[in-house]
Amino acid sequence: MRLTPGRDGRERGSMTAEMVLFAPILLFFLILLVGAGRLVQAQGEVHGAARDAARAASVQRTLEDAEDAAEQAARAALDGACEGGPKLDFTGTEWAEGGSVRAVVTCEISLDPVAFLGFSASREMAGVAVAPLERFRRIE
Repeated sequence: MRLTPGRDGRERGSMTAEMVLFAPILLFFLILLVGAGRLVQAQGEVHGAARDAARAASVQRTLEDAEDAAEQAARAALDGACEGGPKLDFTGTEWAEGGSVRAVVTCEISLDPVAFLGFSASREMAGVAVAPLERFRRIE
């Protein structure tokens, strides 16, 4: 009489051995996906903060008011996500009628989803946005 594999005990525990070998690979892949998702989310947050900062600056009348409004908008958009707060740069801004505001927001972001494994990872991200100034609006 011939028995099917597994009934005679020779392959007993093979599924357990396969899972023990496969589980760490699957876990590593899932952690990699979570980390990549966090990077994409963080980059989107920084680009959104740059967009908000440029828009907030573009509706002000003076350059000093524009810088203050942009700083407040960037801080509100990132809401504590940056370590040390966001840094703003207005290099390339043409503060004249028909000009444009160019806001560069730089932020050091902690990648929290991998922190529970004992890895503390952070990355500096930058976002750039340009908003036009109105052509017929008085600017001081």
